[in-house]
Amino acid sequence: MSEYTELMGELMELGASANPALPFTACILDASGQILVTACNASHISPLYSAEGLALHSLASEFDCRDQQPLTLLTTAEPDDLSLMAIYRARRQGININQIVYAVPRAKLKTLWPDDPSQSLEEGLKRFPESFRSSMSIEGGELADECFDAFEEGKMLTDKGEAPLKSLDIDQYWMTGDWLLDDWEDFEE
Repeated sequence: MSEYTELMGELMELGASANPALPFTACILDASGQILVTACNASHISPLYSAEGLALHSLASEFDCRDQQPLTLLTTAEPDDLSLMAIYRARRQGININQIVYAVPRAKLKTLWPDDPSQSLEEGLKRFPESFRSSMSIEGGELADECFDAFEEGKMLTDKGEAPLKSLDIDQYWMTGDWLLDDWEDFEE
């Protein structure tokens, strides 16, 4: 059990609660492990609001990060190509994601969504400068089976034509600071 197991479990539950059809969730932690921001997939509002993209957007909007401050992105799925580009571009604003910890690998997600053109982080990083690639630590597989089950349930909902969304209000899909799942539910009400 890694230091992120419990938090990944909370992220998985949060994603299934906030957007059952697409339960992707991400949070960004500082070097001390403090949660700065958490976000759920809100691509039904904007195609740019993957969980990772919305987390980065919210962090850039709400915080002044010290340049090169090490940050960890914890996410229920291996970030897609758009999210990787957002991580790269966020460095221009001093947001230095230097560690990515994810649950479900992109290859396994393709069994549910075979038309997804995104590739693995390993492949995607090859398109970026060496300085960016070498500064990135990547760990995969944290609660992968449990998170995959949530994605599989979401895909089944979508295939049945049932894609329950709780809100079209973007503020219902992200939160700053430390939280527990109970806090998030209070926030939504």
